[in-house]
Amino acid sequence: MAIALYGRRAELYDAIYSDKEYEREAARLVRLATRRLGRRPRSLLDVACGTGRHLVAFRRTIPRVEGVDRSAAMLRIARRRLGPRVPLTRADMRRFRLPRRFDVVVCLFSGIGYLIGARARAEALARWFAHLDPGGVALIEGWVLPTTWKDGHVALQTYRGPDATIARLSTPVRRGRITTLRMEYLLHRPGHGVERFREEHRMELVPEREILAALRATGFRARAEPFDVSGSRALYVAVRPRESRGRTGGRAPGSEGGRGGPRARSKAF
Repeated sequence: MAIALYGRRAELYDAIYSDKEYEREAARLVRLATRRLGRRPRSLLDVACGTGRHLVAFRRTIPRVEGVDRSAAMLRIARRRLGPRVPLTRADMRRFRLPRRFDVVVCLFSGIGYLIGARARAEALARWFAHLDPGGVALIEGWVLPTTWKDGHVALQTYRGPDATIARLSTPVRRGRITTLRMEYLLHRPGHGVERFREEHRMELVPEREILAALRATGFRARAEPFDVSGSRALYVAVRPRESRGRTGGRAPGSEGGRGGPRARSKAF
C-alpha cells in the first residue's frame, strides 16, 4: 500500500505534524554538531528532508543547507517553503550522489526505520559517509528501539484548522522485527465533505548495538544517546574520521565502488 502522506496527500503532512518542535530539535542538533566539529557548521545535508521544515530551522544558523528526498510531492512543498536558493534533490537515500560534501548530514524523524534489512542500511550509511567532509558528523534519529516497543498501542492524532479537519487513528502490528503502522484517516475540507483513506508504514526494529556496529563498519566513530524524553528512540552521533578507514576511501562522493549500488538517476528539483 502506498503511503498517501508522502504522495497524493502530501499537503496534509504539515497539518498532521503541526505540533512537532522542529526549531527545538534543530537547535539541539546544531549544538551537538558544533561540539563535534569544534566550530559552527557551515554546511548541512538533510536526507529524507520531507517538506523542509527542519531545513527552515537549520538555515537560520548554517549558511549552506540542502535536502534529499524520494517524494516529488513533498519536495514541491519544500520548494515553496524554502525558495530557489536551497538545492533539493529527488533521490533514494541509499543511492544519491551529489557533487559536494558537507560538515553535517542528518536523517531525522526515524527515516532510517524504513530501510528494511542490513544491506539497505549499509547502502544508506555508505552514502551518508561519502557526503561528509573528513571530521564531519552524521546525526541519525532511529526508529523505536525493540526494548521500548509497545504492542497494541493505539494513537489518535487530530488537526482542526480553516483549511481542513483531520483525524488519524494508528494501530501497530509487529511480526518479528517488522512493525506495520496501519493508519486510518478521516478528512473534512470545506466544500468537499468527508473523505476516508488508509496507509501503512513498514519499519524495522533494530537494536542500538546493531546500528552502532553498522556505522562503525562503514568507517564512522559512533555513539548513541536518547533522542526523546521517553528514551524510546536513539540519536546516533557518528563522526567521519579525518584519516578515513571506511570503504569510501576519502574519494569524491560520486566515485565510490562497493555496495553503494549503481549511479542513481537523481535530479535536482
